[in-house]
Amino acid sequence: MNGTNKQAPAFEIFGFDSVTVSLMSFNFFSAVGIVFANKYVFHTYGYNFATFVTSLHFVTTSVGGRICLQLGMYKVKELNHMDVLPITVCFCAFVVFNNLSLQYNSVGFYQLMKVLTTPVVVVLQKYLYDIDVDLHLRYCLGLICCGVAVATVSDVSVNAAGTFWAVMGLVSTAFYQLQVSRKQKALKVNALQLLHYQAPQAAAVVMVMTPFLDNIRGPEGLLAYEYGRGSLVAIGVACGLAFCVNLSTFLVIGHTNPVTYQVLGHFKLVLILISGVVIFGEDSNVVRLCGMVMAFVGILAYTEMKRKMGMERKIRESSRGEDGVQLVQTPKSDR
Repeated sequence: MNGTNKQAPAFEIFGFDSVTVSLMSFNFFSAVGIVFANKYVFHTYGYNFATFVTSLHFVTTSVGGRICLQLGMYKVKELNHMDVLPITVCFCAFVVFNNLSLQYNSVGFYQLMKVLTTPVVVVLQKYLYDIDVDLHLRYCLGLICCGVAVATVSDVSVNAAGTFWAVMGLVSTAFYQLQVSRKQKALKVNALQLLHYQAPQAAAVVMVMTPFLDNIRGPEGLLAYEYGRGSLVAIGVACGLAFCVNLSTFLVIGHTNPVTYQVLGHFKLVLILISGVVIFGEDSNVVRLCGMVMAFVGILAYTEMKRKMGMERKIRESSRGEDGVQLVQTPKSDR
């Protein structure tokens, strides 16, 4: 009877089982939601304290992580706090700078700059670790860069401060992904085990950074801000979504694979760009739309090339047998 139960069909959507669909939906709505929740807090309530908001996100993630621990979702692995601190600093930088980018930029420009993370990772790993990429992948990355350039040149909302924070967010995100890729393997931990140490450290680090990056004093400062029920609910929702993004990312990658997560990311990208135009009334001229399409096609081509290369590598390895030979792989860049 056991065998019959195992073979019982579960409902599928586009070839994915019900658990995968549920986890991907969880990640999709929380990741899209956090972008618009943060923008809503900045735009609607004038709560322009991106660094302090980030610290609240980390506090919420710390509490949520402890709840996951009590529910048995992961086990704590003893680590030296100093081994985790370099990742935490990069983690804080990329989240703070990206929130500042979102505060000063349109949702479309913010998201398009994040698309450039993969090309920047490729350049950094080439010069820092002498890891090269396939020529066909370079063509895909070139198409992505051209698309972003076309879209941003025609974006009337681009400004100097927003561009500065966007570039800082881009570089820090690339460094963070490279650090995590190397450190997670070196420390032999999963995402939640790493987050167990990262989140409290990050909350403390970002709280210290707040007076230097946010307006604290004065009539429009953080200390003078008058909270209402609406602003408190909006900030609370954003904090809850920040934890959901971290948790769902771990669950999706753990249940599926990084390529599936990247494909999911493409759908999020399209929805965020479209919603930025529909909800916030952002510029949608023909040139900018063409640039978005070019960038999106480049991302799809890059993902498909990586998928094919991965399959070819597995075929070559299986044909050799277990001879211990490993090919050089480029660190994953998934967001």
